[in-house]
Amino acid sequence: MSIGNDNTSFNLMDRQWLQVIMKQNGAVLELSIKETLRRAKDIECLTGDNTIQQFALVRLLEAIVYGSLGNDFNEDAWWGLYERGPEDEDVWHRIEQYCDAYHDRFDLFDAKQPFYQVAGLHTAKHEVSGLERIILDVPAGDRLFTIRGGESLQTMSAAEAARWLVTVQAFDPSGIKSGAVGDPRVKGGKGYPIGVAWSGHLGGYICEGNDLWTTLMLNYVSRHAISAGHMDVDWTTDTPIWERPPLTQCAQDGYDQPAESTGVPRYFHGPATLYTWQSRRILLSHDGETVNGVLICNGDRLKPQNAENYEPMTSWRRSDAQEKKLKIPVVYMPRKHDPSRALWRNLPTITVADAYDVASVPERLRPLTFNWLQQLQLGTSLDMPIRIHAYGVEYGNQEAVIDTIVDDKLDLNLSVLTSKNPQVGDAIAKAVNIVDAGIRELAGFAGNLAKAAGRPEETPRAHAHELAYSQFDYAFRQWIATVTEETIDEDIARWKKTAKSLLYRLCDDLSQQASPQAIVGREISSRNPKTGETTSRHYDAAVAQIWFRAKINTIIPKEGE
Repeated sequence: MSIGNDNTSFNLMDRQWLQVIMKQNGAVLELSIKETLRRAKDIECLTGDNTIQQFALVRLLEAIVYGSLGNDFNEDAWWGLYERGPEDEDVWHRIEQYCDAYHDRFDLFDAKQPFYQVAGLHTAKHEVSGLERIILDVPAGDRLFTIRGGESLQTMSAAEAARWLVTVQAFDPSGIKSGAVGDPRVKGGKGYPIGVAWSGHLGGYICEGNDLWTTLMLNYVSRHAISAGHMDVDWTTDTPIWERPPLTQCAQDGYDQPAESTGVPRYFHGPATLYTWQSRRILLSHDGETVNGVLICNGDRLKPQNAENYEPMTSWRRSDAQEKKLKIPVVYMPRKHDPSRALWRNLPTITVADAYDVASVPERLRPLTFNWLQQLQLGTSLDMPIRIHAYGVEYGNQEAVIDTIVDDKLDLNLSVLTSKNPQVGDAIAKAVNIVDAGIRELAGFAGNLAKAAGRPEETPRAHAHELAYSQFDYAFRQWIATVTEETIDEDIARWKKTAKSLLYRLCDDLSQQASPQAIVGREISSRNPKTGETTSRHYDAAVAQIWFRAKINTIIPKEGE
């Protein structure tokens, strides 16, 4: 097995490697970068071998858009680009000219500056790992739980290798890496952990339109999205990796963040830098255009504390623990996705920014992407259905393995995301709160049925909780897709009726499954810990249902109450 071949070329600008779904007929094609950008209005979306590939590859294309068109533009300039698109010769000329200028940096197998890699990278023993190290859907050390095996792990095409290369630079787990010769951080031939790759820190969001160009534009954020209260934020040094000199096996000054500089913003630079961050030093082993191995070493360390004005595609939460640890007055951390919690349940945190006094510090921040779309006032100008697509990774075992991949989508009207009307935010929050409160009461009802039957409560409560959220998941997604700013009062009234009806039906279903013991019921005594007084209360299915309905009527009152 050898690394590199001077006679081989696979340039991603010209060769087909990006997987796309076409709008007209749903066909899945492989296209080059230039073809993909040129035909972006004819493409529905990117696809790939794994859902997090889509996130990494959209960010790669977005970095090319930043390189081509810049990050210092106003609302009118954005609108012009959005409406004209790559079919406009002036717009396409700027993109094509940029792609041609950096064409040589996109050759996957270039002998001196291979794309997203380091030429000549090697260990003291010249080891090369198998392809399971680059395929992030292969569980570490266990091939039994993957669709891949045998020959499919021994080799792969250059096109697939390129897709995984971009994904690994975005989401590679932490843990010990191979020790590159010449890297002063290596000890005993090993590269000790520097943390997960950059995108692994995020609870990623992409706003998707009905074609790829719309998607790229909806996520194309100007530096003017930064509020006036953050005049010290500087994107002028923001550049994608291919605009900088080729990397070596060593960490790069000004990018590799020392541990003592955690939380210091100057290492972030801006979105194009972060979208192409080189968390690892990598070199593919290949035989012609067939890849047969990979070497992965440590790259540039970067932690996410206080990157909220540089990384547009995640929301943020204020962290008291990090403020104490770093001794910094204010620290924001990315709000990662909870794999057990549907995206719509977090909708209030991303559709409406906190209202706060300019002198105060908000506890949470929306993604810069959403703030920029609100600044553009797209919701008042376009009645556009969009899709919020959430991506993320949950790591396990000291972040050295991937446990769960988050992939959730939510269709809604753009006005819901960009509205400045506080009634919209209140209505969305109220709709989600109704569900959460109603399901808590339903779980309590299931627990009361168990009490009446003389059985433990924990399992019935958990079952009711899981069943109810699965039922509400479909109902809420159907409802939110129809909500608009103009009809918000009617929409929330409609949701209250839907939610109450569904909660009553779930209660009736549980009642019909009640055991004879629960129907008859029993007396249950309880002791007041403060007074020491003991009281007795009768529990049965009918009484439990009366209690439940009374509580639901409190949560969702009838109109006029």
